Amino acid sequence: LVQYNVGPMPSQETRNQRRLAARKLAKRQPEGPAKTAAPGSAFMSWLKRHAALLCVLVVIAFAVAVRLRVADVPLERDEGEYAYAGQLILQGIPPYKLAYNMKFPGTYYAYSVILALFGQTPWGIHFGLLLINAATSLLLFHLARRLLGDSLGAAVAAVAFTVLSLDRGMMGVFAHATHFVLLPALAGFIALLNAIDSKKLNRFLIAGALLGLAVLMKQQAIFLLAFGMGLEVWREMRETPRDVRGMVLRSSLVALGSIVPFAVLSIALAAQGVLGKFWFWTFQYAKEYVSEIPLSDALANLISAGNDITQANSAIWILSGLGVLALCFKPWERRVRAFLFGFLAASFLAVCPGFYFRGHYFILLIPVAALMVGVAVISISRLLGQFLSSTIARTLALATFTGAVGLYVSNEREYLFSMPMPQLSRLIYGGNPFIEALEIARYIRDKTKPEDRIAILGSEPEIYFYADRKSATGYIYTYALMEKQKYAAQMQNEMIDEIEKEHPTYVVFVAVSTSWLARSREDKILTWSSRYLKQCYNVAGIADIVSQNETRMVWDAAAASYQPRANNIVFTFQRKSDAPCMVPR
Repeated sequence: LVQYNVGPMPSQETRNQRRLAARKLAKRQPEGPAKTAAPGSAFMSWLKRHAALLCVLVVIAFAVAVRLRVADVPLERDEGEYAYAGQLILQGIPPYKLAYNMKFPGTYYAYSVILALFGQTPWGIHFGLLLINAATSLLLFHLARRLLGDSLGAAVAAVAFTVLSLDRGMMGVFAHATHFVLLPALAGFIALLNAIDSKKLNRFLIAGALLGLAVLMKQQAIFLLAFGMGLEVWREMRETPRDVRGMVLRSSLVALGSIVPFAVLSIALAAQGVLGKFWFWTFQYAKEYVSEIPLSDALANLISAGNDITQANSAIWILSGLGVLALCFKPWERRVRAFLFGFLAASFLAVCPGFYFRGHYFILLIPVAALMVGVAVISISRLLGQFLSSTIARTLALATFTGAVGLYVSNEREYLFSMPMPQLSRLIYGGNPFIEALEIARYIRDKTKPEDRIAILGSEPEIYFYADRKSATGYIYTYALMEKQKYAAQMQNEMIDEIEKEHPTYVVFVAVSTSWLARSREDKILTWSSRYLKQCYNVAGIADIVSQNETRMVWDAAAASYQPRANNIVFTFQRKSDAPCMVPR
């Protein structure tokens, strides 16, 4: 109806106008008797178009059901830290004033939003995580469809992410900061790919801001930001001719955008008087923390962690490894290879700082691992397609992935469907007092007024959160005080000074090795604690963690005469008088 092959190539706007005119003209031209669509054909057509997304939504619904079942599981100590800091933010108290830690505070603010929306309970926190995880799965589906150009591969990647992020080896149902990194990071990558395709400068700025927000959630995301900044450079270097000035401008906009969240945070913390504390903990002390474990121990720690995170879902990880091999040896577009290999390198580096390789660190690796699973399934389909029809080939490739997921669900059926909350906490965290923290906090809350201060000698900040009482010291963890780093002695003195100054109404002493990780029993904070509690406090409660399945809790008069018999014990002390009490150091 419209001639396109006469004269110079028309502009995009002109072509769109012509197509619109052609459609209108076609609607006015009769083409014979009207055809009546078969009943249900429109629905079937819609179902076919959206089948991949619907499959992803079904699996997300499965994950939602699992997460809702375990949403009441007691908080572990990292969650307790974020929850307590978020609670303080809602009370107008900024990070680093009453809660010291080396992490950037993005997750603290995210927790404060979750607590405000869904309530200050473990259920509310885990419900917020549920929503973040579901949104991350959908973003990954969008990113995978764009990269792989295949709805099947995109659905496989999103499903693989959803399943892997449930895994107990990575503490997947607990709201660690690594979950909060992924949502803005994936949104940033999608925005960056849109910016690269359109070359619209404002989109580079938006992409940078999203990646910068991911860094505020946890510092390790700096590697993802670096990958994002390098992506535009790589793309431009492949172009002929090269637009070097444009490349520099666009990369600079990504960097500028990433600085904006940090600049806004710094201004806010400076206005609240805690910028100095923020700088010390997140830069000066953090440098010491990541330098503690020698490089010689890195490989052993990595292997140990790898065994933990793959014990139940090894089939999915094997598929991910096959995806890496397929990317190397099968014909894939250069831009897809560059993105996925760059993403893989950045994600692995984000897991490495400090060489601790804790299980939840590997959550940062799940998105790219899931994308590699998508690559593997597409590659298997292409390989089989050389001998079989495309339908059969895709069905068999999908069946391979479905079998891997089914094997995981079978291996973990008790964990996923029936395990009680106390048993789940013990399964993952052993004798740590996360279950006991609920009753200890309830006792303290009932015995104190909102303005009373309490102190925890140990690393159990979840007690502050549950009790809704402010800490007498900013040292909500004692790990840093036990490390062989140059600030340890200074930190011990500061914690002692802060506690003696406040003379808290209750002090909880956590006699659990994993709450201290003490190198020596002669550390000043430990010897001082013994004298201070003996002189200034009376025993008010004892939590005797006898076994994985039994804890004896005694309070008040019964606690004074009780003789603990376990290795893991939590003592609750009540001060003898309101008068200040200090002991020699």
